[in-house]
Amino acid sequence: MDELRQLRDRHDAMPDPAAEVVSEARSRLAAHMRASRNRRPARFVAVRRTRPVWGLGLAGAAAAAVLVATTVNGAETGSGRAGVVSAVPRTGATPTGAPSPTTLRLRPVADARDLAGNAAAQAAAEPDVTPRPGQWAYLKSLTAQTRVDGGPGLFGIPKVKTTHESWRRLDEKGFAYMEHGQLKVEEGSEYEVTYPYLLSLPEDPGALLERVYEQINAEETAKRQDRPAAKGGHRFTPAPLTRDERDMYAFQYIAQGMRDAVLPARIRAAMYGAMARIPGVRYEKGASDLAKRPGVTLYRVGNGYLRDEIFIDPETYAYLGYRTVVIRDHKELFSAVRKGQILGWDAQLKGAIVDEAGDRPPLTGERISAD
Repeated sequence: MDELRQLRDRHDAMPDPAAEVVSEARSRLAAHMRASRNRRPARFVAVRRTRPVWGLGLAGAAAAAVLVATTVNGAETGSGRAGVVSAVPRTGATPTGAPSPTTLRLRPVADARDLAGNAAAQAAAEPDVTPRPGQWAYLKSLTAQTRVDGGPGLFGIPKVKTTHESWRRLDEKGFAYMEHGQLKVEEGSEYEVTYPYLLSLPEDPGALLERVYEQINAEETAKRQDRPAAKGGHRFTPAPLTRDERDMYAFQYIAQGMRDAVLPARIRAAMYGAMARIPGVRYEKGASDLAKRPGVTLYRVGNGYLRDEIFIDPETYAYLGYRTVVIRDHKELFSAVRKGQILGWDAQLKGAIVDEAGDRPPLTGERISAD
């Protein structure tokens, strides 16, 4: 079924045929069908020929796509529902005789792979810019405090939210942040998932997920080898990761990459596709992020009690933020969490690639000086 989905994704990203081409093709098909009926021997009229269901599905989908294709003008926008975003033309009136601008056909979203397919189709239809190593990623984010002054954990809507601004050099040679109204610039990097790694990820979801699993395996091997020996010279070797833990870490690893970076749309869409391939990942509509923006979510429950989720804009397919919430009481040796407790909640309010630390988008806008 993956091959059928890939074929459908590629078909959805193609521009609509011109109206005259559709009309001519329909006329040829009708004439052919009439001629076939006239030549068919009488003894074959009542014979039913069975065909694979998938063949009928592809033919029906192609016909429906042609029949529902509509043109848009410069004033039209998306309908606000996932899967029905329109590609608005760059120019106004269309010259006589030129092809009419048409909608980008995106199917209704029913699951995680539908969402990833639409995001990939939309990213392929728009110009994508690859940032340069010496540039900086500017991020403005909103974070919920899960504990205030050492008090109880967060349940429900947070009482305290904090806005952060940060800059991160794409070659990981520096990062910057605001402290008491002043820009602080530091050397090196404080991010676990590096920018060069993120920008090197393949745009194919399957290949991207394979790369992530390889990274998780390499990090796990390194941790086991670097573990110091206990008293008596005996080295404690922890149990290898379970399949569920490996899948949980893959989801969290990809989510962390999106949370801390400004990414090209095609890589971000491939990340959605990689997440959709992780066992246990589900899609949910009708969500709202920390900034109260409407969205949809991709989520996964790990270890039977911990729900990790990311929020996605249903129109632009931009990443909005993440949340980790406990869905079942859980106790461990030195800690315990309760159902409904929120362990992390973040919203990405704005992101852009800028030339220097302290720049805010647009590039010609405000500039902050380091102290």
